[in-house]
Amino acid sequence: MSFLRFAPSSRSFALAAVSAVLLAGCSDDSQKKAAPTAPPPSVTVAKVAKQDIRESARFVGQIAAVDQVDLIARVSGFLEEKAVPDGSIVKKDTLLFTIEKAQYEAALTKAKADLASAKADAALKAADEKRDKDLLQKGHVSEAAYEATLAQKQQAEASVEAAQSGLQQAELNLSYTDVKAPFPGQLGKTTYSVGEVVGPTTQSLAKLIRLAPVYVNFSVSEAQYLNAVKTHGINPADIAANESPDISLVLPNGQKYGETGKIVYIDNQVDSTTGTISFRGQFDNADTKLLSGTYVTVVLEAPKTETALVVPQAAIQRDQQGAFALAITADKKVKQAYVELGQQIDTNFVVTKGLEDGEEVIVEGLQKVRPGVVVDPVLASKPAEKS
Repeated sequence: MSFLRFAPSSRSFALAAVSAVLLAGCSDDSQKKAAPTAPPPSVTVAKVAKQDIRESARFVGQIAAVDQVDLIARVSGFLEEKAVPDGSIVKKDTLLFTIEKAQYEAALTKAKADLASAKADAALKAADEKRDKDLLQKGHVSEAAYEATLAQKQQAEASVEAAQSGLQQAELNLSYTDVKAPFPGQLGKTTYSVGEVVGPTTQSLAKLIRLAPVYVNFSVSEAQYLNAVKTHGINPADIAANESPDISLVLPNGQKYGETGKIVYIDNQVDSTTGTISFRGQFDNADTKLLSGTYVTVVLEAPKTETALVVPQAAIQRDQQGAFALAITADKKVKQAYVELGQQIDTNFVVTKGLEDGEEVIVEGLQKVRPGVVVDPVLASKPAEKS
């Protein structure tokens, strides 16, 4: 009987619990309906715009000295003096090395004496010829005797010429003991120490390199060459300074070199082993920053500007399908637009397909949105400078 008395109370408790749950659910729904809707995320956008640009192409190049020479001793002897320290910047005709002079000074003295002797003998033979010629005319000597005297005179004159040549050679040899700079430049590391024997068969004394101007050598594939001729107006027959396109350099540290150069040479044939054509540019290198052997990026620019659509680099993303930008539709929704890109110009890309002039693309806040989401676009003040 006690069981029957407690059953109604249990049922009432269960009903009360269910009612409490239902009331709580109703309370949650009311709170959700009452909560305000979150505003659309704010993003920074930039407009795709037309811009005047100069088309360019990039190649790997290497700096080369216009002049560089291995300084070879032209006469043999002990290295007597190193006139300037290694690495010195020198002017043309600056004395660099001195080779012992004693033996060459002695040779020069002997050559001078030989010439004087030859001249004296020639004068004597000339007097004999004059005398015998007079005697021949008077009939006091035979024709044969006169011919012999004339031959001796001619031989003496030849000896004078040989002695003069010997003197010139001796003077040259003595001058070769002073090794001078054939052009202005920077001296490299010296190979020999003072006191060592040097000569024409030994290694070079040092290398001298002209610092300015400099060449930049680079190679262009056949296809690139044809495109360059068509797009950039390069013609091998038009290498004059006022007709060749400008070239610029990007240094190994990523900085753009301040000077503008000119193309001064295009090879007349394709290298059959590499399928490329050799180009050569020249830069003044006034600050001597470009050192021979340095690898650089050569930027070949078209002589004329063209109008193209550009988009900030910050707007471009990539996935497996390629490059794309998140554009804003008229109803402020995000759409994914796959694009075809041209060259990069500073912090912008040329767009050849996928976007239209005046379209807005997101450059900041990309991580907050996805295609189809409504956003609050805020136009960037200087879209071309966004990065």
